[in-house]
Amino acid sequence: MRNVRYLIQNDYSAEEIAEALKLQLEINRYENVSITAVERRNEVIIQIPEDNENLEETLGSFMAGYQDGVILE
Repeated sequence: MRNVRYLIQNDYSAEEIAEALKLQLEINRYENVSITAVERRNEVIIQIPEDNENLEETLGSFMAGYQDGVILE
């Protein structure tokens, strides 16, 4: 597993984005994904399985309009 941190734009709430992302991933039937909103830093931390290009593409597409940056860990 690895972590991806999305820094959310100030116009949006990390908690709201996290909830919407959970729903989107559920619709796309992705499992074994942990999503945590960190309100004080306005970021969303997502733990994903290694080597899952389809999931990474889905995350990138969903988060494109909400993020100020991405930190891969």
